[in-house]
Amino acid sequence: MIEISGLGKSYGDFEALKGVSLTVPPGTIHVLLGSNGAGKTTLIKILTGLLRASYGRALIDGVSVWDDVDGRARFGYMPEHPHLYDKLTGREFLDIMGSLRGMEPVPLGGRIDGLAKELELERVMDSEIESYSKGMKQKILFASALINDPPNLILDEPTSGLDPRFARYIKGRIREEASRGKSVLMSTHITSITEDIAHRVAVIEEGDIVAQGTPDELYERYHCRSMEDVFVEVVNHVRARH
Repeated sequence: MIEISGLGKSYGDFEALKGVSLTVPPGTIHVLLGSNGAGKTTLIKILTGLLRASYGRALIDGVSVWDDVDGRARFGYMPEHPHLYDKLTGREFLDIMGSLRGMEPVPLGGRIDGLAKELELERVMDSEIESYSKGMKQKILFASALINDPPNLILDEPTSGLDPRFARYIKGRIREEASRGKSVLMSTHITSITEDIAHRVAVIEEGDIVAQGTPDELYERYHCRSMEDVFVEVVNHVRARH
């Protein structure tokens, strides 16, 4: 389970996050939908321990992400922008990631081979990552998030840079992971992806969650027929207040 309560982040007088709260129970895909710069990545970086919040709580399976380093094995993380070790091969990178999460060599090797086949990376697994396309790097990052089969997934724009066929695969795999009881928090600015997979949606704008609910609840609340219409309606309302 992923729990965020009253979470805020300030840089001087600028509030990047304004006391946001949400809960992602097991078996749920909760999508953070927002414009670029709305605060999605800041929230995710805090939740994964990459940033410290100015106030509030962020818990993974009841444990603070800042107080228990070992607790980071409880989630898989896929960042929006690949920051990979270019001189490592894909196999070496996944081997390191699995080892850091406590996996033994034999099951880890089988897991790497299985994910490489599934993601159609077999022919490049022993090539250096610097030779990979952006899409291949995204696939390696997705494999890294799944490597130790963690109970929670935190995914920042997971379909970025992927062709439509693999974007569809990623969406299907996310649904599958949730059906197995995992909590999935995923950010995107693409409303069609939200419609395809979200159980719950949080619209974030200017560092604040300004609308939250199931897709059907949001359609009814804002008298809209699509998530794109909901998003435009909510964001326009927020910006009209200024």
